[in-house]
Amino acid sequence: MTEWELTGEEWMDRHPHDEINYVLEGTLFVECDGETVEAPQGSVVHVPAGSTGRYRAPDHARMLAIYGPNPTGAPTEIGGLRRLEPEQDIDAG
Repeated sequence: MTEWELTGEEWMDRHPHDEINYVLEGTLFVECDGETVEAPQGSVVHVPAGSTGRYRAPDHARMLAIYGPNPTGAPTEIGGLRRLEPEQDIDAG
């Protein structure tokens, strides 16, 4: 379990385990398997094991992330952090 936040940023990664994010503050946009969901404060978002998650917060979002088991110890593939342009359209990807 970890707490993390994004402010005008996006983060991409691919986990060998399930990831569940509970949005504590703000709004988080999560793209996974070709679908994008908008998750306002109080929402829960699930990214299944083996899927690439793209997490975007054009303004600000603070989340509590819970990771499922990783019995093989496989590494997470990091796509990285990128600053968003203020006028960038969230749905344009």
